[in-house]
Formats: sequence, structure tokens, C-alpha cells
Amino acid sequence: MFRFLYIYTTWILSLFVPFVSVFSSKVANFFRLRKSAIAVKPGQVKYWIHAASLGEYEMALPLIAELLKTHQQEDILITVFSPSGYTQAVKGEYADRVMYLPLDTLSSVKQFYKTYAPQKAIFIRYDFWYNFVFKGQKRGTTFYLVNGRFQESHFFFKWYGKPYVALLKKFEGIFTSDEKSSKLLKAHGVQNVSYTGDTRYDRVAAIAQSAKTFEKIAEFKGNRSLLILGSSWREEEELVNKLLKVAPQNLAVLIAPHDLSRSDEIVELLQDFKPKKYTDNSFSAGDQVLILDTMGMLSSMHQYADFALVGGGFSGALHNILEPAVWGCHLSYGPNSYKFPEAQDFVEAGFAYSITNDKEWIDLLQALCADDNTLETSKAKAKMFTAANIGATSRIILSIR
Repeated sequence: MFRFLYIYTTWILSLFVPFVSVFSSKVANFFRLRKSAIAVKPGQVKYWIHAASLGEYEMALPLIAELLKTHQQEDILITVFSPSGYTQAVKGEYADRVMYLPLDTLSSVKQFYKTYAPQKAIFIRYDFWYNFVFKGQKRGTTFYLVNGRFQESHFFFKWYGKPYVALLKKFEGIFTSDEKSSKLLKAHGVQNVSYTGDTRYDRVAAIAQSAKTFEKIAEFKGNRSLLILGSSWREEEELVNKLLKVAPQNLAVLIAPHDLSRSDEIVELLQDFKPKKYTDNSFSAGDQVLILDTMGMLSSMHQYADFALVGGGFSGALHNILEPAVWGCHLSYGPNSYKFPEAQDFVEAGFAYSITNDKEWIDLLQALCADDNTLETSKAKAKMFTAANIGATSRIILSIR
């Protein structure tokens, strides 16, 4: 009954939702981008990798790199659902193998399997589409879930989620990023589960190994501690404004705004501290604040940082906290990070702070700046934690190949 109701509902929605675009610019943009996108050329593939959005695509990249050591790029098909994920993925090295996942209607699903006939399907994290999974399992596609993360409140474990649990039980392998998820799935009768860890640690470790050095940033830091605001928004910048009013002289600040067009706004906000822009090429060790008003450098900047204040934690859209952690930074971020379990993991591990009180955060950074031993202990915890979590990709790939 559920399957037939789902098929009927998705068909109705596929007819109705385009009309909603007349009243919603977001929906209109969703369909406009999909319509203009190019599908991957037809042909049977061995591996179909599906990611919901950019975050999940980043999780897939270590697996793709490992698979391509023994396979051709034509053996792989990558689908993404969200426009944000797609627009970034098609800029990368696998662009000709990336396409939007078609809508989960029965006709689209049948056409997809007829066109690409994937032998193995690797779904990342949580983006399950019932028709795609059900029809794929029926035709003999082997399914895997990578970086799975579940909570008891997940709809899978409600009475109406039982059909999805039935699909999970038929997956060849489910690899979770945390031990709690593995235990939870087994408690609900899903036994083909193993706790392997999170592939993102392999991703950030690889990025760190290939990081470029920037002599002028090292000179700017000098003998001072360095605080980096990564992908910052107004909330984080206002915090730093408060910090700088009482900060010790041995603290330098590098700001990499999420939106580069806000660089002049940040200069105005912090005008009391005479910030310089990176692209002006006029900064030195005598300056306290530097604005990184260029793209593609942030991941390499963390090698110089002692502290990282990561943007998005006040809005609930926390940016990448693994990149600074792998370099051994003491981390801070806003309190709305419940969608990012690793944020709580880092706090519990002793090298991160969730900001609920501005003064307490400022006092903490002042204390760490004044106590090298405590700061170095915190940084060492970050390095040890991330190092202990590297290796998920190699553990997963042994079962998928």
C-alpha cells in the first residue's frame, strides 16, 4: 500500500510543483537550473554515487578518488539533488560525470536505470529516494550507505518509516560515521551495519597535505597567536570587534568572509583597528587585522592559526569545522550546531567551545593567549582527535570494490 501511495503522490507532485514556481522564486530557480543542466552521456556504469548537496558531495570525494585508482572515470556516475551541490560539483575534476538526480517519479526512475544500469549504488549520509532504491534493488543493483548517521527521532524509526527500514535491511553494506548510529540501526533490526567513521576526515587530511604555504601570512602573524574567522558572517565579526577592544597585543586576526562582497562592510565595522585587505598587498606584521578578500585560500590559512572562529554557528548553517581541526586549532562557533554532531564531539574532546555568552568566550581566548601550555594542549587534542578518525575511506572501500 505504501509503495503505491508513494508512486501516486510523487507523480501528482511532479505535475503540481512546477506551478508553485510562479509564486516562489526559490522553486522557480530549482527547476530552471535543472532544466539547463546537462545529463551524463548514456552508458552502463559500475558505480553510481548519490549525494544530497555540497556537504555530502564532499564526503563522497575520498571514495571517488580511491575508486579511480582501479577504475576509469566513465565507470562512475555522480548525482546530486540540490542546486548548491550541483553548481559546485560541476566546477570540479569530475564535471563530466556529474548530473542532477531526476525527480523520484516512477517514469524518471525507470528511464534512469535503462540509461545507466548501475551495478552498485553508493548513497551518502541520508538522502534516500524510495522509488530509486526500491526499483534498483528489484533490478539487481547493489546498494551501500556511506557516512550514515541516525538518531532515534529519525522518521525511519516512526511507524510510517517502516518501508524505508525494509529497504535498509536489503542494503549490502551500511557504514556509519558514529558508533551510536550503528547500535541504533541494529536495535531496529538492521544488521548489515558497521561503524567505520567519517570520510570527511580523510578529505581534510588530504587537503592539508597539499596545502600551499604563504610567506606573507607567516610574516603577518609573526610571533603572535593568530585567530582566523572562517566563512564569517556579521555575528562572528561583531564578536571579534568586542574581542579586539580588550584583546592582548599578541593576537592577530585574519577574516575570511563567506561573502567577499562584504569586505568593505567589515572594514567599516572594524575601522578602529585599521584592517587591511589581502588583495591590497599593503599589510605587515604591524597590522592586527587582515581581511582575506579572495577565494580558494582559507583551507591553507589554517596551518598558521592557533584559534578558529567558524562562521554559521549562530544561524544553524555551520561551515566546515574539520578543516581547522586537522591543523590543530582551538575551535569556536555559535550555539546552533545541533545539525552537526561533530561540533558537540569536538566540545566534549576538549578543543572546541560553543559560544553562548560573549564575555565568557572573550575571557577564554584571553586566558589561552596568556597561557601557552594550555593552548598547546588544546591544539594537540584537536590533532589527536582528527588523526584518530582518519582511515574511514580505506575501511569502506574494501567492502565496496
